[in-house]
Amino acid sequence: MNVQTSRASASWARWAMIPVVIAATGSLLYFRAHATQILSAPILAQPFLDENVKYQLITLALTALVLLATYLTGPASFRRFFHWGQINAPVTPVKAIGINPGPNENWLQVGRNFALIITGVTAVFIYLQAIRGNRIAPEHLHLLPWILILSLSNSFVEEMITRFAVVSSLDGMLPPGAVYLISAAIFGGVHYFGTPGGIPGVLMAGFLGWFAAKSIGETRGVFWAWLIHFLQDVVIFTGFFFLNL
Repeated sequence: MNVQTSRASASWARWAMIPVVIAATGSLLYFRAHATQILSAPILAQPFLDENVKYQLITLALTALVLLATYLTGPASFRRFFHWGQINAPVTPVKAIGINPGPNENWLQVGRNFALIITGVTAVFIYLQAIRGNRIAPEHLHLLPWILILSLSNSFVEEMITRFAVVSSLDGMLPPGAVYLISAAIFGGVHYFGTPGGIPGVLMAGFLGWFAAKSIGETRGVFWAWLIHFLQDVVIFTGFFFLNL
């Protein structure tokens, strides 16, 4: 009875991670709007960059808490997925959306191809919404390396909270396809208020969320999910810099 009770408690703890993930994801919007009030002391002289660095610091702390909770509620699953993974693992086909690898194709080819396609589509949206008609002031060009730093941090935060924590927590609890859809719904939903925003943003982010969760589940690691998200964020932060510097 004690063993059964222990297993039941562990199962409920892993299920409880999903509302934790949803709350953490929603809080990203709050921290985005109030980062400078939470950390009022200036870190950098440039206001836009200062605000973004403060947001990243706050959300990295949040991510550490989510990862700790994910580990404590399912250490075996956490260890299974928390590494680069097998980047050339076999791909489960989804022919309806064009994931139909050939006999010699695996995640190495599929991940690379989708990284290029998704980044290209994001670049078109960002160009139309942010870059076209704007420019970066010459005196701010030395700040461009921050695009890479912010992209690395932001992609890590969002992948760990909305993707890794979901896949790890629900590992073995639901069919993989259902797990990927849950991650897609969480990530897509919050991007209604993000960039790209609105319904197009929800659809784009939802697909990215599903694809990245699928990559983690099938490769047993975060390489493709983090890389693809990082590339999207490079494009998005470039747009932000054109709008704000």
